[in-house]
Amino acid sequence: MHIKSLVAALGLLMSLPSLATETFQVSSSIYRNGELVESPVIVVEADKKAYMTIGDDFRYDLTVSSKSEDTAQVQAAVSVGNSIINPSLTVFYDKEASVEVGDTKLTVLVSKHENP
Repeated sequence: MHIKSLVAALGLLMSLPSLATETFQVSSSIYRNGELVESPVIVVEADKKAYMTIGDDFRYDLTVSSKSEDTAQVQAAVSVGNSIINPSLTVFYDKEASVEVGDTKLTVLVSKHENP
């Protein structure tokens, strides 16, 4: 009986790192020539790439890493038609940041996401 309790406790301890995985909610807006193209909201695990595509004309890749208690690093790749931008931004949590390259603009708002 004591061995079963020990095995159960070890199993619980081994699962803790997966429970502690940091996740972020990223609310974005992508504009081309001043016109809103998409407004995706993506929940992404820290340091793992998330992406979405819509048809053949839109692709959005995103990786978020915690940089400090107050900031995150966002690495994005946005493809709208023939326009491609690959911005890297350091952003404060819960504050909108934006970057504009040529005729494409990306705004992001990163929040720490609480796992249920």
